[in-house]
Amino acid sequence: MRFRRLAVAGLSAASFLGSGALVCTPMHRAYGQDTKTLEIPGFEAASSEGTDVVTLAIAPLDRLLPDITHVMRISGAGAQSGLITGAVNGYTSGLDRSRPIGGFVKLSSAGLPNGVLALPISDLDEFLGGLELFGEAEDLGDGLYSMNLGPNTLFAQFKNDWLFVSTAEEALEGAPENPGVRIEKMAAKNDLMFEVNVQNIPDELVDLLTSQMRTGFEQAMEAQSGDLSDAEIEANRVQGEQAMKSLEEAITGTDRFVFGLGVHPKEKNITIDFGAQMVDGSKLAKQLNSMKSMVSKLSGYITDSSAISAKTMSLIAPEDAAQMKTSVDQAKKALYSQIEDQINNPAVSAKVKEYLDRLVTILTDSSSEGSVEAAVSVTTDPSLNAIAVFSLADGAKVEALAQDLANEATNAGAPVTVKLMSGKHQGANLHNISVPLPYNADDKLRKVLGDDVKIAIATAPKSVYLSVGKNAESSLKTALDANVSNKTAPGVPTRIRVSMSQILNFVQTIESNPVVDGMLSSLNGGDDMILFDSQIIDRGGVNRITIQDGVIKAAAGGARAAMANQGGF
Repeated sequence: MRFRRLAVAGLSAASFLGSGALVCTPMHRAYGQDTKTLEIPGFEAASSEGTDVVTLAIAPLDRLLPDITHVMRISGAGAQSGLITGAVNGYTSGLDRSRPIGGFVKLSSAGLPNGVLALPISDLDEFLGGLELFGEAEDLGDGLYSMNLGPNTLFAQFKNDWLFVSTAEEALEGAPENPGVRIEKMAAKNDLMFEVNVQNIPDELVDLLTSQMRTGFEQAMEAQSGDLSDAEIEANRVQGEQAMKSLEEAITGTDRFVFGLGVHPKEKNITIDFGAQMVDGSKLAKQLNSMKSMVSKLSGYITDSSAISAKTMSLIAPEDAAQMKTSVDQAKKALYSQIEDQINNPAVSAKVKEYLDRLVTILTDSSSEGSVEAAVSVTTDPSLNAIAVFSLADGAKVEALAQDLANEATNAGAPVTVKLMSGKHQGANLHNISVPLPYNADDKLRKVLGDDVKIAIATAPKSVYLSVGKNAESSLKTALDANVSNKTAPGVPTRIRVSMSQILNFVQTIESNPVVDGMLSSLNGGDDMILFDSQIIDRGGVNRITIQDGVIKAAAGGARAAMANQGGF
């Protein structure tokens, strides 16, 4: 019984996919949140003691139908929402509209699913009467019913104000006594939520899955071998073996994972939650728990006022860093072989490999430091400017590499102005590069960048800053100041903010467009952000995507404008 990559499908770089570990305990809190704590309603601990592989919860109809109507209205399809609510109301008479609907799935050793649907009932006779259009329910006694739907037969059992429905009569025997205890927590803030308890997947299925993956890997290796050099074959083999090992660890290391979708009219947003929890004591659980105390040293300059901002951080265990280095070394051999084949000049080939080797060494040494951090910010006022910051093992090596590359460019007569060591700021060395645009460059590109692409770089002992834009150097210094004054920002696996209105307004300053006009006209109420948060919880991680209502309104407005103008961007 097992899984893991499905867990790591949410953290970021060894953590971007791995922050995706959503715990299934009631209202679990995540560690390291830099704004407010994410709270995800899940299961009581008792849920892990059952044998269900999948548990599904759907919000009560009294909340679900208004939420559907809300989404359709903001997406421009409000007129059609009545058709949906009318159809649902027509066949749900007799259901308790204040309680959620549940679903439970078990797997046999042969992999066959046995599913049970749990319907909250307020009036059983009224509910069954509303289904007479499809067939008449036969009372088998002791609360058991059957109904023929074409060639299929449905079985249902009524107990404790719940009607359990399945295509297999024996599946009803395993229905939970009180499903409300579990699914009410799941549906507390979500319109739809499901949990997959990986540890309840039969061992026979897991063994079959891993053996098939192994067979597929070996067949793929054999199919590729005829077109590759020995170095490339070896590199692929090493990488493939490492991937298989990670996948097998994943399958044994995941406890459960969850997905939730919630519509929140009062908060004016839609949320998508997903993540996983690892098996207690597993390698992944230990790695994730070690990330609870992460502290960011490079993201202090990130603010929500930017058009786009993102930061990511992950811890890398020594064994993972060593594995990464082995994989990179093998890939490097294959790449060097291609360089030698494609560059006929031995001197040029050697120079390319030298610079590539130096860059790869910088990156692998940085991963061996135990943590990797990066942050990006894009602003549009007063002009477009992007700043990226990366943690490194040795900023001096980057400086030396930049110096040598600048000399190469100068010797080659490239139209590039390079000023290394042009100053210092907050202990970092400053460097400036200016690259003129070609004489025939597009006018819109000149409007964005100016006649020259200005690049400012700052190298510090353990980091490098890169700023591009008309105000590259001043923006770079502002970022350095902010990071120096805020060295204890909580570290999170991944955090992203995107402002739709800022991006659209900037696009309009470059070139007027009816589609963008339509999108902006729909954003009159604000609420235009797309947010991504990922955080560490006990033995796992959780991710949340938040889409504010204005984003959906803008998309609908743009679609209407595109249809009216028979065009797009």
